[in-house]
Amino acid sequence: MSQPPPFLLPPDGPRSRARALLAGAGRQRVAVALLAVAALLVAGFVWVRATPRLLDPAADQSAATGGLAGASGDQGPAAPADQTLPRAAPGTSAPSGASERVAVHVAGRVRHPGLVRLPAGSRVQDAIRAAGGASPGADLDAINLARKLTDGEQVLVPGPGDPAPQPVPGAITSPGAPAAPLDLNTATVEQLDTLPGVGEVTAGRIVAYRTAHPFTAVDELLEVPGIGQRRFDQLKDLVTVA
Repeated sequence: MSQPPPFLLPPDGPRSRARALLAGAGRQRVAVALLAVAALLVAGFVWVRATPRLLDPAADQSAATGGLAGASGDQGPAAPADQTLPRAAPGTSAPSGASERVAVHVAGRVRHPGLVRLPAGSRVQDAIRAAGGASPGADLDAINLARKLTDGEQVLVPGPGDPAPQPVPGAITSPGAPAAPLDLNTATVEQLDTLPGVGEVTAGRIVAYRTAHPFTAVDELLEVPGIGQRRFDQLKDLVTVA
């Protein structure tokens, strides 16, 4: 049986040592290079995460709108930011009911006599207030403060010793009785409506009748539809024909 070859140690010369040193230095350079590359990658990743992301404003608004739409369910698209609620246009007229007014001349013992305009259905007291109120010495007991105003009339506030104001045609001083007889040919629908038993419809019929046939006598009221003998007996002393 043959003998194995003898184990030989590498020569321990200067050349062998130089080769070993070069081999170790190469491995160190490779390790240092790999560590440098890893450090650069980590630094780059941190820098990217720390840098604020610039977004397009339009994209931001679109994203926000989409988020709101998703949160609101089936609601419609959001209104533009510059959209406002509708506003009343300047000079828009008020409702017809609110635009009905009466013009009244307030004179006598008031602070600011003159023409005042009030909503339809106002009272004498409202006209006096609109004229600044009664002046010292006014005799308010001489006039009916609760009387409803009619368009175009004059409210005269007397003082002590002044003659009492003339009654206004159609003005109610007691239930069912005007202060003075109404002229069937000139009374308005509103004035005729104050007569007992005469409503707005019957007052309109009286005006329509006199338009075609002016009244020449009070008895002609019997020819107006809706006025019978009983109603005529109530009205004959409260109306007149000029």
